[in-house]
Amino acid sequence: MFLATAQTYLYKRLIRSLIVFFIILIINFILPRAMPGNPASILANEHQLPPEAVNILTREWRLDAPLHEQFIAYIKSIFTGNWGFSYQYYPRTVYEIVMERLPWTLLLQGTTTVTVGLTGIILGMIAGWRRGSAVDASITISAVIVYAIPYYWLALLLQYFLGYKLRIFPISQALTPGAIYHSPIDYIADVLSHMALPVLAVTLTAYASYALIMRNSMIDLLGEDFVFVSRAIGLPESKVMRIVVRNALLPPVTMLAIRAGYIIGGSIITETIFSYPGLGFLIYQSIIYKDYPVLNAAFFMLSITIILANLIADFIYVLLDPRIRYGERR
Repeated sequence: MFLATAQTYLYKRLIRSLIVFFIILIINFILPRAMPGNPASILANEHQLPPEAVNILTREWRLDAPLHEQFIAYIKSIFTGNWGFSYQYYPRTVYEIVMERLPWTLLLQGTTTVTVGLTGIILGMIAGWRRGSAVDASITISAVIVYAIPYYWLALLLQYFLGYKLRIFPISQALTPGAIYHSPIDYIADVLSHMALPVLAVTLTAYASYALIMRNSMIDLLGEDFVFVSRAIGLPESKVMRIVVRNALLPPVTMLAIRAGYIIGGSIITETIFSYPGLGFLIYQSIIYKDYPVLNAAFFMLSITIILANLIADFIYVLLDPRIRYGERR
């Protein structure tokens, strides 16, 4: 009965995700073209090209074609993986540029997802287990304070004090320009030092929500009958804590799964502030230059990751809490 109910719910979610995906495809095509300006003119002005170059680029990039023809070409490029050439990095292909930038984004955002999740869950677990204590108050108050701080403001402060004034960490880029590495360890150390400020900024501002949710989940479960029964039969406190923590993990772990879907979209502000050469910074640059092919490819990947992350979150609910009746959920 449960298996049938879960499958029905997941099938509905899959169909809904497909509908959302096709709606996103249409929006993805319309939004970049709704912005004022001509990509050919922007590129010509940037490189001081003659006026006739604008007409040549417009014809070559088919910017003068009817919208329905552009849309058909756009759909074909999305599903064939032939995303064409970048306007701002012409004649390099979009695929080449995206694959060059994507590993940096995955490295940075993957690291922050781990640090945010571990920091939030561990602190929330401690606060919930020691509810009402000074430790609980300290963790809760600090979490509320950092949660209220705008991310970009904290990132700029860290960049100024730890990077510019104290010179502890590099303030931008992913590698030191012109650096010569004598061993893989030197290369890894340089990469990690450039990641330090972005990871620290994201972790400090994002861990709070996971800590507060984990704390509240722990407190709710500590009042359940199974906790009183476990203690009544003489189970050690460490064993009781493991049982409570395992059940309390459902909300924050689900949030982490959904957060993974925003690994591209969530990187735009971070990578722009720190000039980190990932996909988020590429999206920002492409908006400035009206680079339609790059924007289409980037937003396509963004929508796919978000949709998949939400589907994964539903599967996690099935795995962590089989008592959930999906048929009763919206």
